[in-house]
Amino acid sequence: MLARAAILAVAALLTVAPCHAEKSTVQDGSTKERAIPLKQRGPKAIEEEMAWMMKVFHYTPLLATRDVMVDAVRRAKATKKAVHAPTPWQHATLEHAGQWCSYWMVRTPRGKRHIYFDTGISTNTPGEVERQESSRAQYMEQMMQSLKLE
Repeated sequence: MLARAAILAVAALLTVAPCHAEKSTVQDGSTKERAIPLKQRGPKAIEEEMAWMMKVFHYTPLLATRDVMVDAVRRAKATKKAVHAPTPWQHATLEHAGQWCSYWMVRTPRGKRHIYFDTGISTNTPGEVERQESSRAQYMEQMMQSLKLE
């Protein structure tokens, strides 16, 4: 009889425990609240963002740009007309809980993907958004020059 009571008590505990467990704080980048924290700053942070996108989506804004450009060149050659390709990615620096957050939207072969990164930089830091965006623009420009269109 005592064993049966113990089994019922354990079963009740296992049934109720998930209800009282804290919400998961997995930093998967799916929302601002779950933004992936970056360890690097400046150009190194952008490289870290690209590495994370490759890990999560197996795709980056640079690959998206290359694919769109290759497709546009093919269509232009076939139609002998200029082709205006859609923008394959977007970026924004957003504020969340007193920190700057880096937001990316990338058009992958599987559709649009969104990802957020916590830069770890306070919104009170003057000129930080401009510095980040300038570093990002320089990085993207350098990487675009290295793309090969074949």
